Amino acid sequence: MSFAPASLIALADYWKANGGVLLGIVGNDAHLAGYHLGKDRIYDGSGPGQGDNDYSVQLPRDKAGLTNAASAIDLGKLNGQYKNLRSFSRWLVAQLMADAVVRRDFREVIYSPDGLKVQRYSAIDNDIHAGGDTSHLTHTHLSYLRDSQGRDKTFVFRPYFAEDVTVPVFKAFATPKYVTVPDGAWLYKKADLSTDAGNIQISPGPRDMPVSGKLSDGTLIIGYVDTTPTELELATYYVKGLAPRDYSAPVPPPADCTAEVAAATQAERERIAVAEGDRIRAI
Repeated sequence: MSFAPASLIALADYWKANGGVLLGIVGNDAHLAGYHLGKDRIYDGSGPGQGDNDYSVQLPRDKAGLTNAASAIDLGKLNGQYKNLRSFSRWLVAQLMADAVVRRDFREVIYSPDGLKVQRYSAIDNDIHAGGDTSHLTHTHLSYLRDSQGRDKTFVFRPYFAEDVTVPVFKAFATPKYVTVPDGAWLYKKADLSTDAGNIQISPGPRDMPVSGKLSDGTLIIGYVDTTPTELELATYYVKGLAPRDYSAPVPPPADCTAEVAAATQAERERIAVAEGDRIRAI
């Protein structure tokens, strides 16, 4: 069942705490396509989901991050007035256009700058286009690339409400990496490694997990691998104090391993390295 992920719930709560009206995250029955829907409603078999024709599952990052989570939010009046929503929307689009780090998880913003026309900002080409239905004269639609489900989205809003914020700088590795997470280590749902009910303590360990990038303070962004992994997509967590290693780096085989098995194992690691590298470079 399509659901609102924790990152968008946190954004909704932040918007409401600062005087904004939340209009929704998960699309109602009138939504037949797009980022307000999760995988189950897009690929519902008999319709009305559009499957592979849905525009929100076309990009590599959307394909890689597709789950049953919605990946959009609709914002209404700010402090009781549409003009305040329009001011915020113009400011937001200006921030996104000016900074690649700030816009890296955005897909688009559909909004009205003046209450008379509707515009669509695309983070893919970093440009503003005409278009969007007239409902966007009275609400602003934000959509996010689907693989950003586990990342904080409030930091983009905070400067508007006069809160100082350090933007987490994300760096994707040119060569794919992994880390060995030891038994008893903690993985964190938030980049600041704070207490959260979603944090996970690894047991049993050690366990190898892929690294998709690193924040400027050395915090690694990893994909969580369960003891009996069945999911094609991995949930995002944060960890610090571990050293990433190349997938393609040779690993000494066990003493009882034959040369053929060792060669096949290394070839598989290198295949994984190439595939993971392609995925990371698409981010």
